[in-house]
Amino acid sequence: MRNSIVALILLALCTVAVADVRFECTRGDQTRTITVVYLSDGPLPCEVSYDKGDGAKVLWSAQNTEGYCESHAKAFVAKQEGWGYSCTRYQDSGMDGAAGR
Repeated sequence: MRNSIVALILLALCTVAVADVRFECTRGDQTRTITVVYLSDGPLPCEVSYDKGDGAKVLWSAQNTEGYCESHAKAFVAKQEGWGYSCTRYQDSGMDGAAGR
């Protein structure tokens, strides 16, 4: 019994929250923010939000397909860069599951 409890505690300590990923794209005085938000401690569910200064809007979300949000965010960042924006990637710490939100 004691070994089971120790194993559960170790498993809980090894669980690492997935950190949100944010891209800030700028062109002149304009800034666009694209964020992959992880809604739990894992890669799913997730959503991609977009904010061009008038409030964030969710563009895509996924419940079942890992990598869906990330691939859509990267493609949208590439589109922004094609429009002349310079984009920088940031990763929140993920330590509390809500950093940067």
